[in-house]
Amino acid sequence: MQLIFALAARVISLYSTLCVIRIFISWIPQLNWSPIGQFFAAICDPFLKLFSKIPLRIGGLDFSPMIGFAILSLLSSVFANIARTGRLHLGGILANLVIISWQLISSLALFFLIALIVRLIVMIFSKNSEYYTSPWSQFDSSISPAVFKMTSIFSRGKSLKYKTALILCIIELILIEGAGSLGFGYLAHFLSNLPI
Repeated sequence: MQLIFALAARVISLYSTLCVIRIFISWIPQLNWSPIGQFFAAICDPFLKLFSKIPLRIGGLDFSPMIGFAILSLLSSVFANIARTGRLHLGGILANLVIISWQLISSLALFFLIALIVRLIVMIFSKNSEYYTSPWSQFDSSISPAVFKMTSIFSRGKSLKYKTALILCIIELILIEGAGSLGFGYLAHFLSNLPI
């Protein structure tokens, strides 16, 4: 029985890798429509499209496949744990669920953090006249609602300059990353030590 669970864990990990390759192939139009691209699409798209209705888009980027990867990772971890221990450990499953949830949240926050840092650097070194003709104006219009919503804690109803809001949002995201890593880490450790 343990061999079956070990094999299932490996198959799920392999399928997850195929899905990653599929996503990279979809970014290259010539490769996407090639026989190789169509092969990967036939294997992976039915699973990945299950999550496409989840609103995890930032600009033109769709992060909904991350939910699928989280589910595959959880299943692979559960099956590998059963193969290793010979039993289903609820605390271990909950701990894995907490870790995977944090990885998902952390990945999105880190992506947003990097985008904001790059935007701030470009803003500091560009001229004001370049703003209206640059692609950054579209980027700003898509992220500014999130930036101002996150910084509303600090502004207390007062209007902030966009650059100030960016700086505060960057600081807030760094604090969230640190506190989240500690909090979710402790919670996962606690859950993994449950006797059930």
